[in-house]
Amino acid sequence: MKIQSISACSGWFYCCKGARGEDLVLRIAAWGVRESGEVVGLIAAANATTGDGMPRLSEPPAGIKGLYLPEEKLTHGQKVKAALR
Repeated sequence: MKIQSISACSGWFYCCKGARGEDLVLRIAAWGVRESGEVVGLIAAANATTGDGMPRLSEPPAGIKGLYLPEEKLTHGQKVKAALR
């Protein structure tokens, strides 16, 4: 479903587990509102580009369940991971 509007944000992260069980902490660059009214976090994912090679925002990887968390709710380990990206 298409994103109808976006709003920049700061201090929010998408936290999930990677394929090897490692913590993944992805910074949310903006909130997107779909045509249905559903709000999704948009990240600057590695290798996410438009057809002409321009960087783009995308939703967190499909099939990887996680949580949106504000920075103050991150564990110490998650904060360390977030700082490395």
